[in-house]
Amino acid sequence: MGSHKVYEPVTGPPAAEERGALRPEPPPRGEGVRRRSVDVPLVVLGTMIVLLCAVLVVPLAGLVWAAFGPGEGFGGGAPSWDNVRTVLASRGLGGTLARTLALGVGSVLVMLAVAVPLAWLYTRTDLRGKTVILFLAAAKMAIPGFLVALGYIFMFNPSNGIINTWWGDLGGGSPLSDVYSLKWIVLLQGLDFAGPAFFMLVPTLRVIDVNIEEAAAVHGIPRWRAALQLLLPVAAPAIAGVSIFFFIVAVEVFDYAGMLGMPARVTVLSTLIYQYTQGSTGVPEYGNAAAVGLGMALGIGLIMLAYYRAMRRAGQLATVTGKRAAREPIRLTRGGRAASYGLIGAYALVGVVLPVLMLVWASLVPYLRPPSAGAFAELSFAAYADAAYDLAEVLPNTLLLVAVVPTVAVAFAACAGWLVTRTRLRGRRGLDALIMMTLAIPSIVMAVSFVYVGLSVYRWLPLYGTAAFLALVVACRFVATAYRTLHGTMLQVHHELEEAAAVSGVRRGRTFLSVVLPTVRGSLVYAWFWIALLTLRELTITLILSSDGTDVMSTRIYGYSSAGETSLSGALGVIQLGMITVLLVAFCRVARRQSL
Repeated sequence: MGSHKVYEPVTGPPAAEERGALRPEPPPRGEGVRRRSVDVPLVVLGTMIVLLCAVLVVPLAGLVWAAFGPGEGFGGGAPSWDNVRTVLASRGLGGTLARTLALGVGSVLVMLAVAVPLAWLYTRTDLRGKTVILFLAAAKMAIPGFLVALGYIFMFNPSNGIINTWWGDLGGGSPLSDVYSLKWIVLLQGLDFAGPAFFMLVPTLRVIDVNIEEAAAVHGIPRWRAALQLLLPVAAPAIAGVSIFFFIVAVEVFDYAGMLGMPARVTVLSTLIYQYTQGSTGVPEYGNAAAVGLGMALGIGLIMLAYYRAMRRAGQLATVTGKRAAREPIRLTRGGRAASYGLIGAYALVGVVLPVLMLVWASLVPYLRPPSAGAFAELSFAAYADAAYDLAEVLPNTLLLVAVVPTVAVAFAACAGWLVTRTRLRGRRGLDALIMMTLAIPSIVMAVSFVYVGLSVYRWLPLYGTAAFLALVVACRFVATAYRTLHGTMLQVHHELEEAAAVSGVRRGRTFLSVVLPTVRGSLVYAWFWIALLTLRELTITLILSSDGTDVMSTRIYGYSSAGETSLSGALGVIQLGMITVLLVAFCRVARRQSL
């Protein structure tokens, strides 16, 4: 039998010599049992999870620490309520809260007025060419909000906006419209949310049972009336969940409120926090900013509880059955088709075409002026030549963020998703809750808390003010986004794959690398590209944390816009749109190759 001994089973007690043969010989003195080698991938995975917990606790602990810290100092002293009292006693706080509420509600109403009809047209009608809605929604999601705001500043700036200038030339006295107002913030922000809301509503409207509308048609009820009175109530939980989610986003987004509200002193909570970080006397008031942010985070946390309850209620109105899969799309009348194309055209014009054209035009003229024969004669690429000097400074940092942030965020999310979905370790649900709690912290609040902690530990860990610190904070912001993308996919990986690997002697760390990750490769690629796009769009965190050596394209565009440099801000905006286009093309090619 070679070098291996085979022992046959016996029915009775073995003989003495047999017992001696079966008894293993003790190892020689000085030789112990050989130790198993360390599972290095598992150790690295555990280290990543510990590091993730540490960096996620920082914004939570830092926020409380800064809000109740001793005055505006870093370290020393006793906690106090001074920052909270200062904020509560500040003038105009009531008006700021009212404007913030109006901003959230108004943005959601504009979003629903656009997203719900578009989703209904795409999923339940026979409208020709309706796939263009997908393209428009995706394009709207890709264009950063601050660039859209910049395009409308070029059009409706009360002093030299192109459309206001035209209006004045036609004999109008006052400007046609002032873009620096709350109504414009609500309108543009609501249109910005319509794209992602469309993608969130399409699956719900697509699967609702067609018998609802067919029964209404049998009773002579018009299709449009059935959609309003029957279809929308069935989809109400999903619509409510989307509305609550984007209300949270609306009150914490800085792009439109900062670009359009701050010049006219239209203050909301996000801009109030930013103003505290700049300081009225030149000294940052991080304690006051943290006090506002803590109250904002608590309020958003309560709203998120309502969001989760709305999502749970969605199951009570389930109408999807296995009886029928095919359905006849709703036939639109001639008037319905005209109204549908009008809605799509208006959304494309206002949300995508006009702001992009304004950026291009502003980048080609020496100063902002309406198109004319004289203006066309002065077109030049001089602004792009000047922007090349800025690119030499900000492009390396921008590319560094685009490469590092999605890689770090996806790596953290993959490790956390494995722990939560593939193990039974105690505390895994606590990690899941910790990751989701970061969604309740607005971007500007997270930035303030990291600033406070970074300055507090700078003596021992001088990371604050570096590109690495900026990348870490932005990555922490997007960990929850990557985690939600990977969590559901990892749940679909059957445990039999890991069990087969264990039977074959493959350790858990190696199984994670060679079995689990390749299985969810598509979600990893999708999450990476999506977060890379969000990183290019990011303005809030980069604006708070960037300095002379860590400026990125978004902060440089914001600075030039605030200084009135229309040509340079327009040129950099066009270049950034080009970078976003390249990223989207690369994603499409990779997705096609990977069959995502």
